[in-house]
Amino acid sequence: MYDAILIGGGPAGAATATRLAQAGRRVVLLERERFPRFHIGESLLPCSVALLRELGALDAVEAAGFPHKYAAEFVVGDGSLSRRYPFADSLLAGSPYAFEVDRDRFDAILLDNAARAGVDVRQACEVRDFTIGDDGVEVVAGDATLRASVLVDATGQRSMLAGRLKLRRMDPELRNFAVFSHYGGASRGGGDAAGDITIVLVPDGWWWVIPLAGDRTSVGFVAPAMALHGSKPDAAYFERGIAESPYLAARFDAARRLAPIRTASDYSYSASQLAGDRWLLVGDAAAFIDPVFSSGVQLALAGAFQAAAAIDAALARRRFSRAAFARYERWLRRTERTYRDFVRAFYRPETVELLLHPTDKLKLRQAVTSLLSGHGADAFAVSWRVRLFSVFARLNRDLKLTPRLAERRGGARELPDR
Repeated sequence: MYDAILIGGGPAGAATATRLAQAGRRVVLLERERFPRFHIGESLLPCSVALLRELGALDAVEAAGFPHKYAAEFVVGDGSLSRRYPFADSLLAGSPYAFEVDRDRFDAILLDNAARAGVDVRQACEVRDFTIGDDGVEVVAGDATLRASVLVDATGQRSMLAGRLKLRRMDPELRNFAVFSHYGGASRGGGDAAGDITIVLVPDGWWWVIPLAGDRTSVGFVAPAMALHGSKPDAAYFERGIAESPYLAARFDAARRLAPIRTASDYSYSASQLAGDRWLLVGDAAAFIDPVFSSGVQLALAGAFQAAAAIDAALARRRFSRAAFARYERWLRRTERTYRDFVRAFYRPETVELLLHPTDKLKLRQAVTSLLSGHGADAFAVSWRVRLFSVFARLNRDLKLTPRLAERRGGARELPDR
């Protein structure tokens, strides 16, 4: 009999399990694959550094040699205009850097760390069935039947429990696709800028450029499905897109592709319910947002801390109704909504124009930097300024507070006002 059973060994599952084990709880984690395994989502936020330290995993992450990321940069497709947001300029104090990670190695580090913390980690262990009853939960995995007080779904975008309960709701405003790969030999900045994530703005969407260890670079294109114009998102489509952007063409002129072209589509969603009697959703199983602000792993780690605290309190009180997890659900809804609203606004030209021409009035630039770094996304000092930034962006649509951006005014989709 365990206190909690976690399904899924990614950052959300490993971190939730570790925090529960640190609290003295008996936990088993079931992962259907054997790590390491490929996963996209390499760019972390600075707020994750403190969380990794509390998990006891920071030294191992540092020792892995992942590049440090000190800023996020926005660049227009021809390279004529850019804006760098150094994380040290955040409104709230915190780490001035994050990591650009290979997710196969990073996720394996967190899973190994969970095992060292006392979690019963079982890899290559497929969950075949589960039941949630008044007296506890039961999970059939491999040839074992396991029982616990609480079940945590950390199965990522597969979202096993949310799928069974039909909780997933796709975001109609962010029905995008992504196509991505890894390259060797791409150019990068010098000094602290060597590890910057770069967001490249083109008429139909945007590209990410993420420097990785070993002279490798992750590059991907995100856009609404209509941007395909009937084309197939294959290698020819991908390489043509790089060639059509003078900025990307210059950075990848001497580069060579090291990995297959991969795609994903319709991937922004949230669950209509994040917790219930004796169960919780964490990480991507609860929600996934368009990755333009690299919030995925951050929400997974921060949510894991919140979820573990809620579960630990429920175990102490022996109360496992949905009400016992209400605080966790409120926190995740509020934080996820802050990022989701900002991502939606990013697809409107007036917001991107303001990002490229930010103002220091009322410390709005510093608040946006805090959001980009994950520092205080749920703090009032940040959230009201981010909302005010959004107000200025809407005013910019009609009043022309900033210079217009042809890359966004020419062909990008404009989302309706909410």
